[in-house]
Amino acid sequence: MSWCVYIQFLASLLGVDAGQEAIIRALLYPVREKLVLPYDITVAEFTDRISEYRNKLGKAGLKDEGLVVPTFLGAEGKVEGNIIAGNENSTFYARTLQEALRIVYGTGNESVPGGFFPNGLNGRLPRSFLGPGN
Repeated sequence: MSWCVYIQFLASLLGVDAGQEAIIRALLYPVREKLVLPYDITVAEFTDRISEYRNKLGKAGLKDEGLVVPTFLGAEGKVEGNIIAGNENSTFYARTLQEALRIVYGTGNESVPGGFFPNGLNGRLPRSFLGPGN
């Protein structure tokens, strides 16, 4: 396969992922002030905590945001609603493969499987980060 085919495939995956995330966030935004029981925090606070955790695991700074952000972090520095998370240019935050693996493995280490993929991923690139015996 040519690189063009791979790029088209990856772009289509990103498109689907972004669409799914936007739908979920659009459904959560109207109820952002409701309490999530039994945690006694709002939906907005819950999404903030998930985003903070993903940022911590990714180890690459701010690349994930909750439903509500300070205006200066909102789209073009003008809004606090955050249906589609994006950087100061309103474009999606880019992640390296290592950052993505740290998050989906839930370990903060691209070489230590866990989380959604306790046995690691089987692709050539993800496997290249795993140590012997994995």
